[in-house]
Amino acid sequence: MDKFLFGKQSTSTAEDDEPCTSSIAKKRKIVNRKYSEDYIRYGFYWCGDEAAPKPLCVICNEQLTNDSMVPSKLNGHLTSKHPNCAKKDMSYFQRLLAQNLKQKKFMMSTVFVSDKVVEASYYIAKLIAREKKPHTIGEKLIKPACMEIVRVMLGPKEVQEVSKVSLSAETIKRRIGDMSTDILNTLILKLIAANNFALQIDESTDIKNQAQLIAILPEFIEKLETPADLFSENLIQTITNQSNFKSVQDNINKPANITKQEMEQLIGMIIFISIDLVTILIFLLNMHQTWVLAAMS
Repeated sequence: MDKFLFGKQSTSTAEDDEPCTSSIAKKRKIVNRKYSEDYIRYGFYWCGDEAAPKPLCVICNEQLTNDSMVPSKLNGHLTSKHPNCAKKDMSYFQRLLAQNLKQKKFMMSTVFVSDKVVEASYYIAKLIAREKKPHTIGEKLIKPACMEIVRVMLGPKEVQEVSKVSLSAETIKRRIGDMSTDILNTLILKLIAANNFALQIDESTDIKNQAQLIAILPEFIEKLETPADLFSENLIQTITNQSNFKSVQDNINKPANITKQEMEQLIGMIIFISIDLVTILIFLLNMHQTWVLAAMS
């Protein structure tokens, strides 16, 4: 009896260990249906990936799944949603398809803007900003003038390419803002990459009503022939004239008569002194951090 029970138990255990074929999920094979040219009789074309195209209705532009790429489902869409077109012949749907493709091509050619057109717009915006002209001058004067020059020298076909350049006031304003942001970001990246630098900030403006923000980089200064190369010629001349004018105001009998070369030498001395002070300050800050760490330990 015990042998019978044990044998039966072992047999049931062996049966339990065998995998059940009914519990194994059969993986469904994915089949990508292809488009046939005969499907145009149901008012459908294809779109998307060529390997797994999706049916596209040429009447309502509705996209179906790839599983619907069968005549029965395409015909069901046509009869249920477009019953008035169900009895149309194939040539009717072919004309609709040709119109849709033509309209799509036209929209793409209209919306597409080449890189050269955008680049030309930035160059014009740069010139307008440099000459401090109103933003409306681009659309009112510069663009018509360029079109007339191209029409006379090259021909009417090339005028169409020039007309694609957008020079409206809003576009010029946006281009100038983009260039200003790019210059600021480039300056910030250079200052971050530099080990030591000094900033000279002055809220006042010069004789041309331009604010001056000077960032002094020691590594950059070592590559300059003279420290005065950091400043423009107009700025150095303005500083020289203002200094001489101030000396005459203080004492008309003792004018300073400072030359431009002397002012460049003075600016160079101030720059190098500023760099030395910044280096000493950074050294003291590092030493202070070392002392704090030593005290905490």
